[in-house]
Amino acid sequence: MIAHELISEEVKPLHPDDDGESAFRKMQEYGVSHLPVIRDHEYLGLLNEDEIIKHGTESPIETYLYTLDNIYSNPSDHLFDVMKKISDSDITLIPVINDENEYKGSIRRNDIFDYYNKSFAFSEPGSIIVIHVHDSQYSLSEISHIIESERAMVLSSIISRPSDTQIILTLKVNKTDVTRIIAALRRFEYDVSASYSEEEVVDNFKE
Repeated sequence: MIAHELISEEVKPLHPDDDGESAFRKMQEYGVSHLPVIRDHEYLGLLNEDEIIKHGTESPIETYLYTLDNIYSNPSDHLFDVMKKISDSDITLIPVINDENEYKGSIRRNDIFDYYNKSFAFSEPGSIIVIHVHDSQYSLSEISHIIESERAMVLSSIISRPSDTQIILTLKVNKTDVTRIIAALRRFEYDVSASYSEEEVVDNFKE
């Protein structure tokens, strides 16, 4: 799962002409304390509610654009990279911006929690492995066989498509130490781009 697939259709950005009062109302409506500020599809920064309190609810956002945080995610960022940015920055929402600085949407922290809980056999101990494969190389049965040969089991899997020919396969396995599994996958020329222990994932959620 990658960032552009997690974008919330509900969240609408702010405009520099908006004042603090309208920004507060939107934050309450969406259940967040941060919102992106956009002008003509260009991302200007992320506003947090502390700045509204500091500058007053009647002041237009335009008057304090310089205080906005330049925090964002790229459309192709993996779910756990998005989660790490949210955790490290302690924000309730992260904008998704392309290479031209165009705003594509936002991802709420709570939406990631809900998605993870529903998708990754959360109650089972284990680790996450992220594999990038070409369409012509993809074989879930072969990948599962390689993992099972290391005496492990695939608990859940999710497929994302960053392009027409590329696949990102995110697997939850029932091993906390996946060093041997990753080595085995790479022997078969699978591109293992990342791995996350269950402890790392849970710690990020706790933070």
